Amino acid sequence: MNQKLSSGMADYIPAWAGGLPADAPPRAGTPEYDKFMQERERKRLMPAAERGDDTGKSSTPASAPQNAAQ
Repeated sequence: MNQKLSSGMADYIPAWAGGLPADAPPRAGTPEYDKFMQERERKRLMPAAERGDDTGKSSTPASAPQNAAQ
């Protein structure tokens, strides 16, 4: 009983309290998960230039200031 209860309760805990973030993928075995995986596979097969996501971009700009204590 506790296993079923704990797996479902995690969906209702807010992210600030340690729950799942808003951009977490759906749980496996649900119809939403199947759609998510189909969309992911479709994007994987597309050329990188057509995807429109930020996977190839660096998270820090090249002109970021370095440590001034050096």
